[in-house]
Amino acid sequence: MTDRHNTAPGRLHSLPRYRQPLPREAATRHIVVMQSAAACASFVGELEQPLVLNGENTDFAQRLHRVLVNATVGSHLYIMGDEAFIWRIHGQARSAGLEDDEIDITRSICGARRVYCVHCGLTQTAGPESVLTCVDCEVGLEVRAHFSQRLGAYLGVCANPDRPHAGAGS
Repeated sequence: MTDRHNTAPGRLHSLPRYRQPLPREAATRHIVVMQSAAACASFVGELEQPLVLNGENTDFAQRLHRVLVNATVGSHLYIMGDEAFIWRIHGQARSAGLEDDEIDITRSICGARRVYCVHCGLTQTAGPESVLTCVDCEVGLEVRAHFSQRLGAYLGVCANPDRPHAGAGS
């Protein structure tokens, strides 16, 4: 998660900070959600009887939903994958009632991230590029170094303010 008090000089506090997960000794149930087998951390072997969900499995979405809504006090969720995956799962976990201190997120795969278009409100999956075209309103977006944990996305604003609707309707 982000840590405002330990932010490096020159680093915006809104940018997510990732760290390696630590087994939570006090947890009564360890739930590990990984994007793929490649995203799995070696610490999983240190956990006592973890429930491991792999995003590559065909029944992943149904199992994840069932596990999250049935999570009890004492459960701890570890999410591993690229930014688009971990923040999508983080949002689902928060919606299901888990608190931030019950969730560890680890970006274990470089890859996709989510970008929120301030012009049309669409949150879309994008790569690491700093400029892209919104897939809905077709406005050229500059991806800002501002991250919304609520949305699980970076902020995308019009890259050319002189032509704010350059792609729309053309």
